[in-house]
Amino acid sequence: MEKLLTLTVLAAILIGPDKLPQFAVDAARFLQKIRSMSQQAMSEFKGQLGPEFADMEIKDLNPKRFLANHLNDLDDLDNLAGETKNIAESAVADIRAIVNNSRIDPDLL
Repeated sequence: MEKLLTLTVLAAILIGPDKLPQFAVDAARFLQKIRSMSQQAMSEFKGQLGPEFADMEIKDLNPKRFLANHLNDLDDLDNLAGETKNIAESAVADIRAIVNNSRIDPDLL
């Protein structure tokens, strides 16, 4: 807060109190133009990547966040692999039970 107040006082001294309102308006327009250019660049970037990256945020490109997201995906895959293994083991047990129950009695032949 102290730095902002110091910059405001310094700007009032250097620019002058009569030109300060116009300078503030010009600075606001400049910031608005920079913001719109960055939003346009981000939308073009997302458009070039394709629809699968439509919900991507620029923060997602941070290496730490990128790795954390992908490690979470790996955890989900591990859980899915465990569930798939349980289903497969259950299916094998069912098949073995059917095979054991369906043996032909040699006396019937």
